[in-house]
Amino acid sequence: MSGGGYESWFVSARDPASPRALWIRHTRHRPRHGAESAALWCTLVDHDRGQRPVVVKQVFGVFPPDAAAGPLQFRGSAVLGERTASWDLSITGGQPPLRPLRPAVLYRAPLPRTKPVASVPDGLVTGTLDVDGQPVGVSGWRGTVGRNWGSEHADSWVWLHAAGFTAAPDAWLELVLARIRIGRARLPWTAMGALSLGGERIPIGGLGRRPQVDARSGRLTASIPSPGARLQLSVTTDGHHTVAVPYADPSGGSRAVSHAALATVELTLRRGGDRELLLSTSRGAYEYGTSQALTGITLESLPAG
Repeated sequence: MSGGGYESWFVSARDPASPRALWIRHTRHRPRHGAESAALWCTLVDHDRGQRPVVVKQVFGVFPPDAAAGPLQFRGSAVLGERTASWDLSITGGQPPLRPLRPAVLYRAPLPRTKPVASVPDGLVTGTLDVDGQPVGVSGWRGTVGRNWGSEHADSWVWLHAAGFTAAPDAWLELVLARIRIGRARLPWTAMGALSLGGERIPIGGLGRRPQVDARSGRLTASIPSPGARLQLSVTTDGHHTVAVPYADPSGGSRAVSHAALATVELTLRRGGDRELLLSTSRGAYEYGTSQALTGITLESLPAG
C-alpha cells in the first residue's frame, strides 16, 4: 500500500436459528500525512446480551503477530475500555470469488478509488467468539468474506449482502452502490454486483446502467437496470441491529457509517419474458456510508485508525 491508502478484510455472518449476527473487520490505514496503523474490530448482535450491539475496536501500530484474516480464517482479539472480544473463525464456501467491478480493467484504473472483492460470496462460518468473557457459539452461520482496498472511500456508498431467502434457500445477493466525487462534482449512483440463483450468477448493474436509488441510514429502495434484467430492492433495518461508526479516510477526515448486521431484504427480479421473481429474507446485512453527517445519529466513540 504505497502513499495514502487503506485495506480491509471483513467477515459478516448470521445465525440461521436466531437473531444473532457478527461483523468482524481487520483494517490497515495509511493516511497521506501521519503514521500507518492497524485495527481489529468486532461487532456482535445478540439480544440475549441486551438491546444494543456490542462494538469493540482496538488500534495497533502493526497487526498483532497472532492475528489472521482471509478467505479461510479470521483470528484476533481487541480491547476497548472494559469491553473485550476475541475470535477464531473458519470459513468454508466452495463459491468462486466475486469481483463486482465491471469491466475488470476498473481494478487497475484510477477510478473508482475503492476496489471491492467478495472473496467468499456465500459460505459457512464456524468457530469460537468470546465477548466480555462470555462465549458465543458460532456453528454454521451463513455469511460472506470481503476485501476492500484503495486510496479513498467513496463519497457515499451502500454495501448489501443477503442470503437465506424463503423461496430460494441457496440464493444470495452481493451488491455495491457508490457515488464518487471528482473535484466538486458528485457523480450519480453506480451499481455493481450479482444475484446467484439456481447456480447461475446474474450480473446486477454495471457502467452505463444508471440506477434509481434512495439510500440512507437504515433504509434503501432501488431500481437497478442490469443486462437482460431489472432488480427492484427494498431494505429495512431495526435500530437494535445497527451501529454507527466512523471510518478514517486516507485523504483526511472520515466517513459516517451505519451498519446493520441484520436487515430485511425484499427483491423483485424481472428477466425478459420470465415472470417476476419475488424473494425476501430477514438474513441480510446493510451498510450505508457517507461524507455527510447521519442526521439524528451519534457515532460510536471509537479510537481513530
